[in-house]
Amino acid sequence: MGLIPDNVIDEVLTRADIESVVNRYVLLKRQGTNLWGLCPFHSEKTASFSVNPSKGIYKCFGCGKGGNAINFIMEIEHLSYPEAIRHLGALYGVEIPETGYSGDSVQKEAKNRVKDILKEAAKFYYKSFNDPEIGRPAREYASKRGLSKQTLDHFGIGYCPMGRPFLYDILKEKGYKDDELLNSGIFKPSLKNNKPYDLFRGRLMFPIFDSFGTIIAFGGRALGDEKPKYLNSPDSIVYNKQNHLYAMNFARKEQSTQLIVVEGYMDAIAMHAAGFKNTVAALGTSFTDSQLKLCSRHAKDEIIFFFDADNAGQKAALRAIKMMMDYLKKLTGINIRIRIAKVPDGKDPDEYIKTNGAEKFKEVVRNALYVEDYLLERAKEDNTDPETGVLDRGRYQEDICKYGSWMTDEIKMSRMAGVAAPLLGATQQAVMSQMQRYQQIEDKKQEQQDTRALERERREEIGRRNSASEFEDYPDPEEPVEVGEQSSKVPEFRKVNDSATKEEIDLFAYALSLGSALSDTKNIDKTDIIRPDDFSGDTIRELVRIFLNIFDGRNETLFARMSDYFSRLTINGMPAEDVMLKAVDAADKCGNVKIKSDMYLALLCKVRTAVINREEERLMNMRANADSSEKSKIDEVMRRLSDYKLSLQNKIGEL
Repeated sequence: MGLIPDNVIDEVLTRADIESVVNRYVLLKRQGTNLWGLCPFHSEKTASFSVNPSKGIYKCFGCGKGGNAINFIMEIEHLSYPEAIRHLGALYGVEIPETGYSGDSVQKEAKNRVKDILKEAAKFYYKSFNDPEIGRPAREYASKRGLSKQTLDHFGIGYCPMGRPFLYDILKEKGYKDDELLNSGIFKPSLKNNKPYDLFRGRLMFPIFDSFGTIIAFGGRALGDEKPKYLNSPDSIVYNKQNHLYAMNFARKEQSTQLIVVEGYMDAIAMHAAGFKNTVAALGTSFTDSQLKLCSRHAKDEIIFFFDADNAGQKAALRAIKMMMDYLKKLTGINIRIRIAKVPDGKDPDEYIKTNGAEKFKEVVRNALYVEDYLLERAKEDNTDPETGVLDRGRYQEDICKYGSWMTDEIKMSRMAGVAAPLLGATQQAVMSQMQRYQQIEDKKQEQQDTRALERERREEIGRRNSASEFEDYPDPEEPVEVGEQSSKVPEFRKVNDSATKEEIDLFAYALSLGSALSDTKNIDKTDIIRPDDFSGDTIRELVRIFLNIFDGRNETLFARMSDYFSRLTINGMPAEDVMLKAVDAADKCGNVKIKSDMYLALLCKVRTAVINREEERLMNMRANADSSEKSKIDEVMRRLSDYKLSLQNKIGEL
């Protein structure tokens, strides 16, 4: 398991400036020193999402999410901490090395074992398909579907035989255990004896790869009329169908600005064979938000969707369009065109290409409708009697106003209203006003749902943080970050003291705000650098310890690095990042470094005086029960404390 050194993370945070990272997803407008936009993590009409380029952080004051560029990519792309670092490294030209190994790799080892099982299975299916006797039924089916040897080999298509040899027996001989085979998703336990059996027996096999070409699952197609026609691997420790698209490993290599999305394996394969190599397919499920994010990562300009012409396919189209419009409303920085293609005569892409050829199919792709045009057509067709040609105005009005309310900009909404108005015998403005009312109602519903969800998340998050951690389980900032499936080492939690006085919070904030100036001995002596024991609470002490380990006399990524730790803890029962961000913003308003240094020193003296007062009180309590020799020692300590307190008071007077 590789490790990412601390200096490499700093390099990533330096190059991947928070403004450019967030701008890929959110339209930002500058107001003062900060940038503001609509939050991509919850629905809102008023911008509450803030980016602070100087600190290298983002913060939403609506949903509470915040952090640095790495945290943002983790959240929006659903990546682990190391995956997010690698993602940013690739975008901003930082080479991420892998050195060393970790002993804590039980989960990773289990996943690797499953991936090895799937790789062995793919070899077995491929060999079975090409066996002269065993694979004859599968080859005959493939021939009927017009699949060439080149296409079959390219996609690694195989066959799971009905009889021996069974894949189970082969894998057992290779040393795999029953529980590992069941974890792979290609076996099920027998009802008779709980022994795993091959899930896909008698089916044409389609290996499913992740974006980087690793086999993570399979799809199996029945060769006859058996039900279900398609059988897909269930979710497993290496596979979640909502987060993947079939053939994305091939499509991403095309580096096309356009991505075509179809519903089935065979459609995707047929389109690749016909030259449309920028095609992917959903994996036996309705198109999901995660899949749309995956598409937006690989399609810079346009996504074209093909849906089956039957009733189920057209319902799926409407669900997908609504989901896509909601998604694009949030990610205001993404400017991707969405088009919906319709294959003539209700055929699927595979059938149409076989009948009419690839050149003719290019016209189908070119003629794909923009979302608003598709919805206009759907609303009219769905509500027109096929026999009489009469439009049901009531139902049409309901549908067109609902569809118009999904639009992400007023121009598209206005155009839809203009087309619908004559059919409804109304003015364009009246139709558009109704669309906007629908939008307001839907937005209010969504806002209420989001508010409830956010409140629940906040309570859970505060509860988690208030359980606070065994600080010794925190990763040392000097240590490299472990690259695994989980994010950087997250501590096990226990209850600790998260209290801090206002002076302590302000002192720490001034230290963060001073940054490199904190190491300038002209203004601040080395003895006046904050120490963990200057503070009373466990949480703030630990944050100061981390700060001192990270601080190297520069402040380019200081706050961004600290945000990783703020995001895990509370101060006075509140998220630490909220408390510290507010305090640092106040400290930043003091632009003069000399004045800021004096404010820091004044606070330091007050905080250290408070520490001495607490220690004096403790010593006085000890003295009450001490013998004469112990009292003498205590008196000597109290005298030294008194002298130090006087020196602090004098220092305050000199400032």
